[in-house]
Amino acid sequence: MSTNIPLSCADITEREILAASDALRGETQSLGPWTKRFEKAVASQASGSFAIAFSSASCAMQSALETLGVGQGNEVIVPTFDSPSTTACVLRLGAIPVFADCDARSLNCDVDDISAKITSKTKAIVASHVFGNPTGIDAIAKIAMKNEIHLLEDAGQAIGSKVNSRPAGSFGRVAVFAFHSTTQLTSLEGGVIVTDDDKLANSCQSLRNHGLSSDPLHASEELHQVRTDERLVSLGHSFRLSEVHAAVGATQMKRIDEIMERRGRVADWYTQRLGGVGDVMCPTIDPQISMSWDGYVIRLNDQFEQEDRDHIIRGLHRHEIGAADYFRPVHTLPPVKHAVQKHSPCPVSESISARTLALPFFTSMTKREVDIVCQTLELMMTRSTFAKD
Repeated sequence: MSTNIPLSCADITEREILAASDALRGETQSLGPWTKRFEKAVASQASGSFAIAFSSASCAMQSALETLGVGQGNEVIVPTFDSPSTTACVLRLGAIPVFADCDARSLNCDVDDISAKITSKTKAIVASHVFGNPTGIDAIAKIAMKNEIHLLEDAGQAIGSKVNSRPAGSFGRVAVFAFHSTTQLTSLEGGVIVTDDDKLANSCQSLRNHGLSSDPLHASEELHQVRTDERLVSLGHSFRLSEVHAAVGATQMKRIDEIMERRGRVADWYTQRLGGVGDVMCPTIDPQISMSWDGYVIRLNDQFEQEDRDHIIRGLHRHEIGAADYFRPVHTLPPVKHAVQKHSPCPVSESISARTLALPFFTSMTKREVDIVCQTLELMMTRSTFAKD
């Protein structure tokens, strides 16, 4: 019998479909009214003054780093327990990623390790909220402020999360949110920069649109500017988000409370089901954190090795249940090792990553599906233990 429980899937309703259709019928296919609505909603959620939508979170991250002045020879402290996309952006700009180890409890960047790796060449710190958990970002912000270093908040997985009622995305000079197909809220593909810095916002707006100060199609007050050299202020990129994507994103933002509540319920089901399993460590969320769940990632205890974890993932896949090894430390990935010849060890990330396991997690998931996943997981863990014996 087919199980077919995916690792993740977007929660698209008729509302998003109608909004996308409206955008398709509009006169403007990018940088139009839907983009403005989407940006306004994200800025409001993150308590930011400005929001700039991009075609992807990676494009947003690269533009934010570029606007902060990151370039050839600069060092940028980045999390190693993370997606490699941030490191890729740093390398594209000719800068040097300096990998920060993770905290064993929250899996976010270790505050002391960040502090120890700051040098005279450090241009920026990128701090991510792993799986939606913003624990520790306030302490990292203090370090950045003390050392007068730009803090870029990678809040890609944390739209809606809060620390002591303060929203994720409001702690750094700039924040990046992701809206691809597997995040809590989606625009199908996209990313949004949020900041209180008007000059930074203007620069990011220009960068995403070929370096143009404005587009006469969308800024009627500048229709007198008819020559490109009157409007081209930098050599930018084609990183615009389409109106169709923005329409989906804006509609999802209206549903944020509903989506967060439903995903919180799924997380509770997992914790109730696996909390008593001795070989499993469930995510630990501190009381001051209001969690917007991006995914549910467990950790096997230290009697399991990486091969055991991989065997369990393959077993779940055989039962048509999604699972993944989130995250492999970025500094250990072959393309990164080739590009970055020198790095300091990150022993906590290296140890923990061998035993982390992402389970299926999506907004419409049912309790029955959670039970099936947990039953199959326990079966695969038992088989792995027998195989070792």
